[in-house]
Amino acid sequence: MQVSELFIWFILYSIMGWVYETLYCSIKGLKWDNRGILLGPYCPIYGVGAVLDVLLCGSLGSGWAVFFACMAGSAVLEYATSYGMERLFHAVWWDYSRLPLNLHGRICLPCSLGFGAAGLLVLYGIHPHMARLTSFLPMNLQELGALLFMAVFAADCTLTADSLMQINVKLEATVRAIDGQISEKYDAWIENSKHSFSEGLATLKGRVSLEEFRERRTKEEVGKTVSTLNWLQSRILKSSISFRLPAHKEIGSRIKKAASFRKKKGGPCP
Repeated sequence: MQVSELFIWFILYSIMGWVYETLYCSIKGLKWDNRGILLGPYCPIYGVGAVLDVLLCGSLGSGWAVFFACMAGSAVLEYATSYGMERLFHAVWWDYSRLPLNLHGRICLPCSLGFGAAGLLVLYGIHPHMARLTSFLPMNLQELGALLFMAVFAADCTLTADSLMQINVKLEATVRAIDGQISEKYDAWIENSKHSFSEGLATLKGRVSLEEFRERRTKEEVGKTVSTLNWLQSRILKSSISFRLPAHKEIGSRIKKAASFRKKKGGPCP
């Protein structure tokens, strides 16, 4: 077993995971849902899980042992991936909070049971055919294929990571712009209220006007931010569920909605 063969397995299982996720979510939502944050048609977490399943569980012998090992291993992998991605990019790509027996919304028992069964399917049903397929390839073709896959995958990961960081920069700039304008407007209203005959009424009117002003400025800043998003940033934003940082959560959700509306309508955002 060569490293090149392992990497080819990783890519092929990642593609199969993307196909499964995309079909499942598209059928469930009754609309096309291109899963995964990367540009290419692959979900790396499935590739990692499948390759670890083949490497670590093939010698267990018992089907039950494989099932529980895959169930526990998938939970660790899924939790670690979710936590790591959220720490790096402050975004959420899956949330099991509404499912029973979940842990921080990152993993849940029903999904872990499903991945345990998937581990059996991969090890005993799919991988024998996968191994025969790659074994037919001469070593030089395996190495060439692995290098090509690696180059494309590395470029994809680099572009995606850069886009995610740019999205966070744009979110932070949008939040600062809105908060700065609100602060200036609030200070002006406070100063004006000091000279008002009915201070309490003026404050109440100012509060209502401040909310209206915030909503108007938020729409304007969201529209400006959406106009600066490129195609890859819009696609990544669409694939995420929400943002963990409280300051980014509301604005990120509105930008995501506005970006989807622009793409759907082919015109300016509301």
